[in-house]
Amino acid sequence: MTKRILITNLCTLWLFLTCNAQESPPPTQWESDSKIALRLTGLNNALVKAYEKEDIKTLRSLLAENHIHNNVFGSQLDRDTFLADIESGILEFLRYETPEIQWVIRDGIAVATGLIEADAVRNGKPVPATQFRFTRIYVKEGDDWKVLLFQNTMVGGPPSA
Repeated sequence: MTKRILITNLCTLWLFLTCNAQESPPPTQWESDSKIALRLTGLNNALVKAYEKEDIKTLRSLLAENHIHNNVFGSQLDRDTFLADIESGILEFLRYETPEIQWVIRDGIAVATGLIEADAVRNGKPVPATQFRFTRIYVKEGDDWKVLLFQNTMVGGPPSA
């Protein structure tokens, strides 16, 4: 009986040590110049050009089928509604650039954040800001990266006292 308890305890200890000895994931770090970050930045640049040119075909290919676009006015648009706004002229980008972008990339998900500089018109009226902080989440679908989620916020100082 004592031998059985000893063996059981040794097996439990071995199992505990081997399970806890596995390498923990590396700490999350923002990156901008790794090979995959540069590839994703190129994809982001293609997206930006497609916005400016109102290239619906390219945009449709870059946005996930279940894409959500949370705009600066607090509206949540699905991919088809967002693209319909561009195609119909409800939303027009006169200029769209992302001069700052950095990434966290893990296991088929990439999170981008940075600065957008844009001139846009919505419903015939200028959007009341030209700088926006953004978050864009890409997911890997097969060999392709697609934008799953977009969120942006107008840049401006806090209200004065």
